[in-house]
Amino acid sequence: MTKDQIFDDLKYARDIAEQGKTAPLLGGSIGLMWGVLLALIFFGQWAILTETLALHPKYISFMWLAFAIIGSLGSAILGKKIDQKPGANSVANQVETYVWIMFGGFALTLFAGVMLNMLFQGSTARAFDFLVVTGFAGQGLAYGVVAKLTNLKWIHLASFASFTASAICFAMLGSVNIYLFAAIGAVITIIIPSLITMKNEPKNV
Repeated sequence: MTKDQIFDDLKYARDIAEQGKTAPLLGGSIGLMWGVLLALIFFGQWAILTETLALHPKYISFMWLAFAIIGSLGSAILGKKIDQKPGANSVANQVETYVWIMFGGFALTLFAGVMLNMLFQGSTARAFDFLVVTGFAGQGLAYGVVAKLTNLKWIHLASFASFTASAICFAMLGSVNIYLFAAIGAVITIIIPSLITMKNEPKNV
């Protein structure tokens, strides 16, 4: 093998890697599912706490448990479908998958902590306020990492929106309207970016 052939092979390998890095993301359907679930549960929690919906606040914990179960099952089902799409093994999609798995672990840890605090310390469902603030902040971090490593600049906007939502929610701590804003925030920072991602996804082959 000549020196020129070696350089050609290296260039080819680099081009393939770059194509994998910038391949369309495929997790839009999972993001859309979580976004819809979050918007619904935040709105439901606001409705219960403001007595717009005639349910006892104790049902909020059950709502969150249902949210976690439905979301986990939905992710497993949708994840299998995503694995069959072209580009599923690209660098971009591997990065996206791993980053959001880590975010899921982060969110699950906080959720478990809030539930244990309510169980052993007797705090009210308002303890979920903490989840709203940290959830948006963690989401902004996850978006930022995906944007940087996949070179998809538009995702930086979703990251900025998530950090902004976290700051606003922090300012609203103690107000029941934090959950109404969080429902709107879920639409802006999760549902809309997920729809954009789905629009850019390749067709199944």
